Amino acid sequence: MSIKSQLLQLLVKIPNTQLPGERKALLMFTGFDNLNTKINSFDKSNIVFFTELIELVFSEGQEQLLVFVRTLADSEFIGLQTKQKLNAIIAEILVLEFQEFNSELIEHKSTQAVSIVRSQNQSEERLEQKQDTKLLVPPILKTQLFEFTLIVLDVQGKEIKCNRGHNYYLGEDLGNRVTLEMVYIPGGEFWMGSPESEGKQYSNERPQHKVTLKPFLIGKYPITQAQWREVATLPEVRQSLKLRPSRNGGKSHPITQISWFEAVEFCDRLSQKTGKHYHLPSEAEWEYACRAGTRTPFHFGETITSDLVNYDGRYSYASERKGIYRETTTPVGSFQVANFFGLFDVHGNVWEWCLDHWHENYNNALNNRDTWQDCSNNQTRVMRGGSWRNDPHLCRSSSRLQKNASEMSNHIGFRIICSLD
Repeated sequence: MSIKSQLLQLLVKIPNTQLPGERKALLMFTGFDNLNTKINSFDKSNIVFFTELIELVFSEGQEQLLVFVRTLADSEFIGLQTKQKLNAIIAEILVLEFQEFNSELIEHKSTQAVSIVRSQNQSEERLEQKQDTKLLVPPILKTQLFEFTLIVLDVQGKEIKCNRGHNYYLGEDLGNRVTLEMVYIPGGEFWMGSPESEGKQYSNERPQHKVTLKPFLIGKYPITQAQWREVATLPEVRQSLKLRPSRNGGKSHPITQISWFEAVEFCDRLSQKTGKHYHLPSEAEWEYACRAGTRTPFHFGETITSDLVNYDGRYSYASERKGIYRETTTPVGSFQVANFFGLFDVHGNVWEWCLDHWHENYNNALNNRDTWQDCSNNQTRVMRGGSWRNDPHLCRSSSRLQKNASEMSNHIGFRIICSLD
């Protein structure tokens, strides 16, 4: 069903919108009283009036449509069920590309994210479009608003856009003044994997396939050494955990030297303590959260620089200048730049364990958030994001690496998810 049709079904049921005066008051409340002179159906039925209103709001553009729907969703005169449905519509609008939104003026494209190779300028335009879009309010108690910096780079690594973004997070108190910040990720669709334009050598990232995900919470940062220490003191579920497995770094550095099994134990202990379902992300959840609506190699755009990411800056990805090689982890969030969901360090610093078994490609891959697992004796798991030891090619949003689940290293960590259903 198109976004227009979904909106119409909800708006015609809003109370106190039958009379011309009530309808004009609705326009004033939402900030669209400028449409008073354009509407010819104030004295018609609700269906006729709201059909005309929706068409006019759509003609104002994607950003104005979001303002209109958000204002309604935040109002007090609609019920909880309508509010949830409006928030779902907001999520659909957010995942539409600029071109796809324009097509909605004529015919809805089912939020299909068409896999098109675009020019550099088009890539920059779609990233900038995402930056100016605020995210929906999550239907979760005790979430807090936070602000972060967003940057877009061109192919030479030059900053072409810098904005402030906003999202919501839920804080989990781990004790001893250590908090785990879990960021709200709205549900949606995306194309998982890399396009041919990123190079033919990445066969394990193909074929690209569309994946649909429900909302979830994910760590704002990779798990830190301080967070690990608090959870490692909790009662054992399946195996013991070292309190200080990392050999380098301090409390704010990402935890390293932990196996996949130990990362799973961390999640199990935290779940047991809180009564929530914490777990490692599936590959699909990880890439969806990393991309945050982008389809470029990095959420920054066409490339990265060592001014913004901790990787081996002696190597270049595109036409950017070479940078520095730090040879170790950096404190999480130290570059103070996030993606469009407000997540930090998804490129570089440490590889991040995922739940999935390793598969050589995406043939027969799942099209949802579920973990792609096979035989129980498969001990090879997936890691994502790249690390301080790697060149930028391995830090792309679609990059994947395999590792035995028992292995550990000074460049492997993890970040966790909390399910909402």
